[in-house]
Amino acid sequence: MRKSQAILMAVCFLALIGASGCEQIMSLITANREAGKWDGPIKEIAFEEISKDGKVFTIEMRSRIVAPIDKVWAALKQPEKLADNSEQYKRSDLIKEDGNAKEIDINVMALGNLQNFKMRLTFDEAKHVVKIETLQSTLADISGTYSLEASPDGTQTLYTYKAKQTDKVALPISEGVQRSAIKESFVNQVRAMKKQMGLSS
Repeated sequence: MRKSQAILMAVCFLALIGASGCEQIMSLITANREAGKWDGPIKEIAFEEISKDGKVFTIEMRSRIVAPIDKVWAALKQPEKLADNSEQYKRSDLIKEDGNAKEIDINVMALGNLQNFKMRLTFDEAKHVVKIETLQSTLADISGTYSLEASPDGTQTLYTYKAKQTDKVALPISEGVQRSAIKESFVNQVRAMKKQMGLSS
């Protein structure tokens, strides 16, 4: 096939799928390329277990943070500061605060694509546990917890994320790419909190 014919076919194809179709294709290409960065061991992830059954991911990930539990808890209680401490978070606006609960509007990059979530976080001060639930998202519903546990000497904190993440739409990407997006989101949150606390990444 001559070069001119290939270009003509490409133009015809783009005309058929439209601008939104082009954007979707480019998003898929970007996601697949970015997913490779999250293969293998990652410094911020001390433990990970991610499985999928049908539309539902069951997630458990842990990170060790070299800071006392009270300092980590103080950062965790201010999710509205995520965008101030991470280039991946484009927005983390506090919508509503009601007693021990906050509603947050988050725009975050996941595998090179911008995602929006409105989340409700409920803070249990005594147990150092945060319950999270999705209020609005076009991609997935998330229900889970963040929990903190102090090391015996009090100098470190084990940060644990447990959740069920349910796909709301059939995504045209592999399960492996979705796993990478979950890991990236967790790591970016840990890095943002560490920056907020003045810790090295």
